[in-house]
Amino acid sequence: MVVWNSVVGKLWITIIGLVAVVLTLLSLLLVQFLDQFYYQGSSDNLKKLAIQMSTIIEEHPDAEHVDTGRDLIEAFNMNMIVLGVEQVVPAVEKETLPHVPPALLLENEQLLKAMKGEVIVVRDRFPVRSAGSDDIHMADILAVSVPLNIKDHPTGAVILYQTLEELTETTKETTKYILYAAAIGIFLATIFAFFLSTRITQPLRQMRKAADSFAEGDFTTEIQIRSNDEIGDLASTFNHMAKQLDDLIHALSREKEQLSSVLRSMIDGVITVDIEGRIILANPPAESMFKALAFEHSLSEWLEAENLIGMKIPDPLSSFSRNVMEEQHESVTDVTVQGRTLSIIMAPLYDRNQVRGAVAVLRDVTKERQLDKLRKDFVANVSHELRTPLAMLQGYSEAIVDDIAGDPEETKELAQIIHDESVRMSRLVNDLLDLGRMDAGFIELNKETVQLVPMLDKIVRKFTVVGKERNISVRSELDFPYTDEFLLDLDRMEQVFTNLIDNAVRHTEAGGKVTLFATMKEQSLYMEVRDTGSGIPEADLPFVFERFYKADKARTRGRSGTGLGLSIVKQIVLAHGGQIAVHSKLGEGTTFSIHIPRD
Repeated sequence: MVVWNSVVGKLWITIIGLVAVVLTLLSLLLVQFLDQFYYQGSSDNLKKLAIQMSTIIEEHPDAEHVDTGRDLIEAFNMNMIVLGVEQVVPAVEKETLPHVPPALLLENEQLLKAMKGEVIVVRDRFPVRSAGSDDIHMADILAVSVPLNIKDHPTGAVILYQTLEELTETTKETTKYILYAAAIGIFLATIFAFFLSTRITQPLRQMRKAADSFAEGDFTTEIQIRSNDEIGDLASTFNHMAKQLDDLIHALSREKEQLSSVLRSMIDGVITVDIEGRIILANPPAESMFKALAFEHSLSEWLEAENLIGMKIPDPLSSFSRNVMEEQHESVTDVTVQGRTLSIIMAPLYDRNQVRGAVAVLRDVTKERQLDKLRKDFVANVSHELRTPLAMLQGYSEAIVDDIAGDPEETKELAQIIHDESVRMSRLVNDLLDLGRMDAGFIELNKETVQLVPMLDKIVRKFTVVGKERNISVRSELDFPYTDEFLLDLDRMEQVFTNLIDNAVRHTEAGGKVTLFATMKEQSLYMEVRDTGSGIPEADLPFVFERFYKADKARTRGRSGTGLGLSIVKQIVLAHGGQIAVHSKLGEGTTFSIHIPRD
């Protein structure tokens, strides 16, 4: 059944059918033509012979010439009947010739028309007595009746007839050979059709296999057909198409890999959802953000899922995505997840002018929002820090100008206040300039191989005096030899520890302790400034190195400072290739730790 449904079978059957029909028609026409040809030839010969016999009898109507005619008839295996006006000349009745009883022939009206001057040819079936036997059987007879005119007067007719058995046998033999030839032709046509169909379909089968390979993604299959016909052109086109598809697929794969790499390496989260709000693409940052969202909203299904593909996004993003796809325009919204602010930019995706989904970029803008706040606070703090000393300068200078001071001692006190405030304002401006240069990368370090212990001891001694005034213990714990040398900018490092210890002393209550600890860890200088002060809230720890940042305004009230010291400390440590970190617990104290490579 498979063979008949194949191109080979169909083409084979078609060719064989066409050849069989053509050969059958040709055989039938040829048999008919041969039968007609033999019949026409026999009738013409019989007619000529009958005319000759009629002429002979007309010229010599004696018995001798009739016998001569009979001998002629016998030579041609024919029989003859001569009809006169009053008599019938019996037919030739030889043992070797079959014959028809004359009475039966004379019953045929067509043959008797010769009596009226017509030449009649009749083909019909008559009872025939076999030669040398009394058996009678029906047989095809060809008879010719020719008028007989003796002395120009119609006197009768000459009837010649013969059986068509030889003609029939000849026709049968010819038909048999024609059928043999037709059968051989059909057989040869079958072989030719099979060869031709195979020759035509073999390339098609190769192309089908190649197409199956293409469907499976293997475009390396090459069709090995080398011909100059249409099939060869088709095979060449197939191979060219395969190469083009292979190049296109590889290009698409490269683009997909590049896109996947870009999405994986992005800090921002990217998701794509379909028209029903189900996720069809999500990069790792987006998965992390959605996991946090699921944790906050207690979505167990999301927390247990290993892959977010196919999951339906939860509210409030679900309603947001529906609005974007319905209104078909880009929208932006903010979502707060576990204390972080996510900015979501979502735009619709189109497929032939039809919305098929949406793509969203999720960006963690927590730091940006906090930096915006810090910038606003920075402007406010700078204005405040400058306004206070300027106001004091203006007020006390006016008091001096207006001679409000009653005596020189009071005037000197006002002048001292003006001097202190101008020094404070100068320090603030210098700190701002230093920090600006550091941010711009213009910090200059004069690194030298120096002994660190003397500088640390000097700083501790200086603040020990300040600490005693406030009943605060300031001490050092140095865990390396006095003579150890380090490659540092000694002035900058003194600025670092001065700022850190001053900051610790200012935020430590009476009876507290401030400790400077230093040691070597894995070829790095490790130092800590620990205090037992009020501490810093955990939420404020990431921002202590920001300019003018104050965790608690009430906590810093009355404790002078520019608000830039820790920012400068961080920049100096980073310039030395080090790291600085802060650890604090509210009500227990704060520790600033510094790591600086020794070389």
